[in-house]
Amino acid sequence: MKIRIKILICFIAVAFLLSVMSSTYSRYVADANGDVSLAFAKWQILINGEDITSGNVRTLNITPNILENDNVAAGKLAPSSLGYYDIEIDATNVETSFDLHLTLDNEEMADLKISSYSIDGEEPIEIEGNQIDEEFDYSEDGFGVITIRIYFEWYDIEDDEEMDDEEDNSYANEHDSITITTNLSFEQRIS
Repeated sequence: MKIRIKILICFIAVAFLLSVMSSTYSRYVADANGDVSLAFAKWQILINGEDITSGNVRTLNITPNILENDNVAAGKLAPSSLGYYDIEIDATNVETSFDLHLTLDNEEMADLKISSYSIDGEEPIEIEGNQIDEEFDYSEDGFGVITIRIYFEWYDIEDDEEMDDEEDNSYANEHDSITITTNLSFEQRIS
């Protein structure tokens, strides 16, 4: 009987130790799940009110402003005319830095020069090679609306013309208007 009591006491002691050990061990075993939510930076650009970020190439109508001249009908282009057109870039919903590459094509009439541009009314910058490259750095204030004004003029100075008067007249008589093709490309800047 003594042996049975010893065995029973040992059995109870072992059960008690296992019980204590299992609760101690279970404190260190636990499962947890967590979700990490990451927000994407916004990328939506509007040019003159049209969304261009859908992936499709867009053709936009841009109205030029020809500066008033006492010798030329209002809104008409002639030698010595000056003018400009605005490109309104609404980058309110852009949350990354980006680069703008703008190319201008006016090969139809060499004497009509695309001379300079300005950003948001700042001092005009001379255009070389009919292209503009600008970097826009993101700040906490965002971008808002950026206005790029492109200036053009019809050179009519004998030393500087690429077309003579006869070629100018011929072109103007054969065409009702002239088109300046303006291609804009935006690219998010990656580190």
